[in-house]
Amino acid sequence: MSKNLSEKLRELRVFADGEADTPYEYFMLFVIVVNCACLGLDTSENLTQGFRQILFWTDKICLGIFILDLLFKMIVYNKDFFGERKIDENGEPYFFVNKWNISDALIVFVSIFSSLSFFAVFRAFRLFRSLRVLRAIRSMRAIKSLKLVNSFAELRHTFTALIRAIPCILWTFFFLAIFSYTYAIIGTNVFGKSFPVFFGNLGASLLTLCQIMTFDSWVSAVARPVGNVFPFSWIYFVSYSFTSAYVIMNFIVGVIVDFMREKQEMRTGSQI
Repeated sequence: MSKNLSEKLRELRVFADGEADTPYEYFMLFVIVVNCACLGLDTSENLTQGFRQILFWTDKICLGIFILDLLFKMIVYNKDFFGERKIDENGEPYFFVNKWNISDALIVFVSIFSSLSFFAVFRAFRLFRSLRVLRAIRSMRAIKSLKLVNSFAELRHTFTALIRAIPCILWTFFFLAIFSYTYAIIGTNVFGKSFPVFFGNLGASLLTLCQIMTFDSWVSAVARPVGNVFPFSWIYFVSYSFTSAYVIMNFIVGVIVDFMREKQEMRTGSQI
């Protein structure tokens, strides 16, 4: 009897595996989209002034659905909720960690805890009145929108390629950080006294360099005023903008494109 029950529960996992191939999973994706829309609209009081109660109860209904979905997963996955032992292509056993189930559990538990202050029974306790800031934590439910990545093949492959490219991207950002740190020190020492807003300290210099790297009106707002006092400052600004924005950032884009092409070639080869 227990074996039959275990087999039936395993068959029910198809409704909660996150592949978006059943009406139940499409419904959960719809709830996720609705909840994300509510979280976004809730940030604008002027826009939602007339129907904030509707947003409030819609948010609570979505949370209730997420709780029921989590309970359903806990039942059908049973002891394998957090992960299970599997066999790889070489016949070697390994432990597969179910990251989606873990993230869902964390998000739901945090959402429940952050919603406690809404109920009058908890408002009597000073602890929960002081933790009303936890209402903001419910915004973590927007992370559930990442499940859309797992639901569409092309989006999933793009996301996988991006994840695989992260180590190379991190090393590139590490080089960019050292490069920017060096330029920030130079800018602070050379321009700091004359332009304290832009280069008054290391933090201000790094923020200014970030503005230069993103092309946020840095020529008219920063480079030209500084250039009026320091005629040769154009060497500083041009060399930094060229190296950071054109060389390093384009290198990051190239890394991502290369990993996406490699992923596409692997997909094409497996289909053949």
